[in-house]
Amino acid sequence: MRTKRDAILMALENLTPEELKKFKLKLGSVKLQEGFGRIPRGTLWQMGAVDLTDQLVIHYCEDYGAELTVLLLRDMGMQEEAERLQVAT
Repeated sequence: MRTKRDAILMALENLTPEELKKFKLKLGSVKLQEGFGRIPRGTLWQMGAVDLTDQLVIHYCEDYGAELTVLLLRDMGMQEEAERLQVAT
């Protein structure tokens, strides 16, 4: 059985390097739900898909991390990837 962490990782691994860069840019400026803090910018830019997935789950838990990833993918115009993640979670 796949976890939400696995689904987030799969979605991020399907991004090109430029798309991953755009995802991180949007993640750094998106309005977060109350009670959640930002991933520090200095470390955010250095992360690949695996480390970013870990940080999304650490900072936002699996449920909100997946929800946030879907939101950002949709904002980037990546509807198919967002839909795949939403269905998987």
